[in-house]
Amino acid sequence: MSARRAAALIIAGGRGTRFWPESRARRPKPLFSIDGRATLLGETIARLKPLIERRQIFVLVPVDQRALFRSALRGLLPPANLIVEPEGRGTAVAIAYGCAVIANRCGAGVVAVMPADHYIAPAAGFRRTLADAIGLAAARRAVVVIGVAPTRAEPGYGYQQIGRRVGRGFEVERFVEKPPLAQARRMVASGRFLWNAGIFVMDTRALEAELDEHAPALAGAMRELGGARPAAVARIYRRLHFDAFDRVVAEKSRNVLTVKARFGWHDVGSWEGLWQAVRGRASNVLKGEVLALDSEGVLARADRRLMVLLGVRDLVAVDTGDAILIAGRQSSQELRRVVDELARRGLQRYL
Repeated sequence: MSARRAAALIIAGGRGTRFWPESRARRPKPLFSIDGRATLLGETIARLKPLIERRQIFVLVPVDQRALFRSALRGLLPPANLIVEPEGRGTAVAIAYGCAVIANRCGAGVVAVMPADHYIAPAAGFRRTLADAIGLAAARRAVVVIGVAPTRAEPGYGYQQIGRRVGRGFEVERFVEKPPLAQARRMVASGRFLWNAGIFVMDTRALEAELDEHAPALAGAMRELGGARPAAVARIYRRLHFDAFDRVVAEKSRNVLTVKARFGWHDVGSWEGLWQAVRGRASNVLKGEVLALDSEGVLARADRRLMVLLGVRDLVAVDTGDAILIAGRQSSQELRRVVDELARRGLQRYL
């Protein structure tokens, strides 16, 4: 199958509280920018082209962020390619709905489903990997999960154990979700495990068949959702209660394959994650007018003011004009506590 005939479904939305104060309710994580120019969502769209045509790229967002994303996507995608969920129901429902809409508009075929907020490079390696996955999904009518060779034992990630080779991919023998550190170390040392990149590639007919077997109520809803009007979509959504796509389909299916990524991948879920993704060999990662003297391991992002750091280590410093964050890099994983405390004190203007 030609990859140009495939479609892409980008799952966006979410507040991204671990990127506070830059990511907020009015600035969701996919609209966060690493370099101050392109957003994470914009970069996700850009690296799909020209492998997948612009008219075949769709973005799914929650209804309360529709206006934000419509503005952000202006000039990037046709306005009709914004798919709106009436409420959050998890990734299994989101994928079923998005794929139903795509099949209704473009015809049945292969869809590559991916998050809007991962850091991936190089783009050419991503496209080569995705083309292999699209071909495998079309030929085998399988669910193809892209896997990344682990660079460290990471207990916060999901893993897949690879089996025998199938075409340009491998069978997935089993999934392991967020293993303890000691187990993660053994798995990585074995060379038989990959990280899950959260990217699924499958034919819409294969998806419907998998749902018929493992979640028949969701399969029935998928058949209704494709051409449904917003009021009908909202009514159907109210009766859908399902777990994540990994657990509803991928971990239960007998026909799951993986393709090894030919790109670097980071699930940029926090300031510490951003540091790991972009630091390279640099002592500090600085954006804006930042002067760092006798400082090391610093991630600093200035807004309109000069920021001076003197004699500090392993720090996150973020100035957004109306709020300043100073945190130890490791503590940046716990920013949910800050957001909860701001809400408790009635400081919604900072959320």
